[in-house]
Amino acid sequence: MERPHIILITTDQQHHRMASYSGDPYVSTPNLDKLAAGGKRFELTYVSNPVCVPFRYALVSGHMPHTFDGLEHNSKGMASEHPRILDHIDTPLMGTLLRNCGYDTYAGGKLHVEGTQVFTKEKAEEFGFESLTTDQRDELAERSANFLKNRDSDRPFFLWASFINPHDICKVLDEDGKPTHPSDPGDNLPPLPDNHAPPQDEPKWMQRFRDGTLGDEETIEIGLNRRFGQRAIHWTEHEWRTYRAAYRFYMEDLDQQLGVILDALDDTGLRESTVVIFTSDHGDHDGEHGLTMKRSFYEASSHVPLTISWPGRVSPGQIDALVNNGIDLLPTLCDFAEGEIPDSLPGRSLKPLALGEQPDWREFVVAETVGGRMVRSARYKYSIFHYNGTSEEMLVDMVSDPTETKNLANDPEFIQILTDHRNRLSDWVQAHADTQGATYLKALAP
Repeated sequence: MERPHIILITTDQQHHRMASYSGDPYVSTPNLDKLAAGGKRFELTYVSNPVCVPFRYALVSGHMPHTFDGLEHNSKGMASEHPRILDHIDTPLMGTLLRNCGYDTYAGGKLHVEGTQVFTKEKAEEFGFESLTTDQRDELAERSANFLKNRDSDRPFFLWASFINPHDICKVLDEDGKPTHPSDPGDNLPPLPDNHAPPQDEPKWMQRFRDGTLGDEETIEIGLNRRFGQRAIHWTEHEWRTYRAAYRFYMEDLDQQLGVILDALDDTGLRESTVVIFTSDHGDHDGEHGLTMKRSFYEASSHVPLTISWPGRVSPGQIDALVNNGIDLLPTLCDFAEGEIPDSLPGRSLKPLALGEQPDWREFVVAETVGGRMVRSARYKYSIFHYNGTSEEMLVDMVSDPTETKNLANDPEFIQILTDHRNRLSDWVQAHADTQGATYLKALAP
């Protein structure tokens, strides 16, 4: 069988339930629903880091963000430092890897890596791509569709369409710090989430994060979280609901753009020979736990959608419940391209899982942020938070408490589970040369 074409579609700031297939009656995403119904949904996909820049460094390189010297955002929303990826690793980047597999490679939209916001011609080529467009919205969808309709090569192609929405939720504050809606939603506002209140025994790190007093803008990513947090703590219920409605508006806008690409696949007859992978770089708190934006390890921030579709090869309507991570995407792309997966990549290919095989799989994944690390196992989520020389822990039973309402870290009944997950993280930071994570663990009270 000939190698498939591959399309990677990424969104920005979409949490794992932000689709109508999840049962949310306040958002309509028919195109995403169709894609998910025709492929396999991976229900436990977590980001390597719940912030744009670090996640995208990891995505294009296949390496965890700490590899690049504590990469983060600053208050202006760009990387506080712009480390060059290839100064830190010796493996080719995404586009180059796929080119080496014999693929024609194209990309357009948002990049947000090495200080470059979008796929300029020069930056795209440096990463192994030909740039389709620097636009991140409608034009990206149209250029992608036109590429599919007009291509005249017999070689397989890899296309990365990197959309910015629903990230435009970051622009909804008026001059008084109140959320606005880009149209008129009328009375059709989603209610507050059931877990709008903070969890019991929440670490102080998260409390400071919520009210915008965590760190300072020079040393730790606050940016949008600071500006939103210091205002959101004063929002009325109606204002919170307006924020949630605006978030869904931008998601529906993105879904229309997705539909342009999927329709072009159908119109050109390429659908059967094309693997489509859909995911996001991180989520948005969407009012859960009284939070906006991203950057925490709560589900709405760190848990994202992932669907893999390939008609005739990936059985439709399937759901996979094994934990996986954003760094698994690059090995997955190489595997679908039938190329060699570099030994140095820490992630694993999801292709066998997508095709219905049952390989031995990992027991947990790790996520990072400046000030914290997370371990997600099949049942539990363990997090550690570090600030001003001390560390705090959080443990949640994700089966009995999926909305994360109670921290079990101080419950004597869960001391063994807490210790097991702490030890997993300790082993992981040593194996992956994560010196910052090791510092967080050492700062725990004896």
